[in-house]
Amino acid sequence: MKRNPYADKKVLVYGAGVIGSIFAGKLFKSGLDTVILARGNRFREIKENGLILKNVLTGKAETYALACIEELKENDIYDYIIVAVQNNHIDAILPALAKNKSKNIVFVVNNPLGYEKYITAVGKERIMLGFPCAGGERKEGVVHYFIGKGIARIIQTTTFGELDGGDSARLDTLLGIFSKAGFEPVKSRNMDAWQKTHVAFVVPAACAMYRFNSNNYKLARSPSTIRLMLRAIREGFRALEAKGIPVEPAKLRYYYAPLFLMTAFFQLVFATRIAEYAMAKHTITGKDEIKILNEQFLSLCAESPLTEWKKLCRFE
Repeated sequence: MKRNPYADKKVLVYGAGVIGSIFAGKLFKSGLDTVILARGNRFREIKENGLILKNVLTGKAETYALACIEELKENDIYDYIIVAVQNNHIDAILPALAKNKSKNIVFVVNNPLGYEKYITAVGKERIMLGFPCAGGERKEGVVHYFIGKGIARIIQTTTFGELDGGDSARLDTLLGIFSKAGFEPVKSRNMDAWQKTHVAFVVPAACAMYRFNSNNYKLARSPSTIRLMLRAIREGFRALEAKGIPVEPAKLRYYYAPLFLMTAFFQLVFATRIAEYAMAKHTITGKDEIKILNEQFLSLCAESPLTEWKKLCRFE
């Protein structure tokens, strides 16, 4: 394997859940100087057994003996800190990020409400934004994973951007780092709209899953639930557009295609192992986050009735 041209870059992946583990393992495999931050039992698993990833499509397992830390110290300097945690965990780690002196902090976190708290904590100039096309589940110390490539990128693509939507050398380097690691990333000039759009379809999709206890195969056999999901997503998109927020990326406007075509399409999508590991598994472990994202989106779009959304997305 050719030497990675970015091998002189040092990256910390902050968070050792499914996404953080996938990022860290693949960046390390590509030849990058990679460290992962984990806590509690997860820290012990990685220290004792290495970081273990298993591809859900091929069944191939890989073990990576990368560095693992429990705490981010003020003078631990990295070229990039990639924050891969759930929305409901971000407040707890912002103080540690604020104290650290690394220049580039990439927030890979669901967030429909904007970045003011990030700016207050770490300063506008250090913030970068992103989101993965990947998923899976962690079971008995092994992360069973899927990385979206090819046709899966129709629904979502690993994406990064600057806070102001501009170009920069550090963004080009970040895209190069993830490209070398096999993620096929793209650039967004409006990550704020991207993340609001993402929540507008991921929450209804998750709530449709919850009607069948996160069984995507059963959901695939319920065209009526899929139609309700699609109507809710369209409501969410229109609510954003009413606020002057575009659907981003624009390709996702295919959700406005004829309902019978979209229903048939998602019946096929939900009946796959890709949907199981890229969508359904996350709805199980991420239910608290989905509930919070639902509340945040309803707050963001409070002036819109969102009738179909509220019919589908109910939490006790």
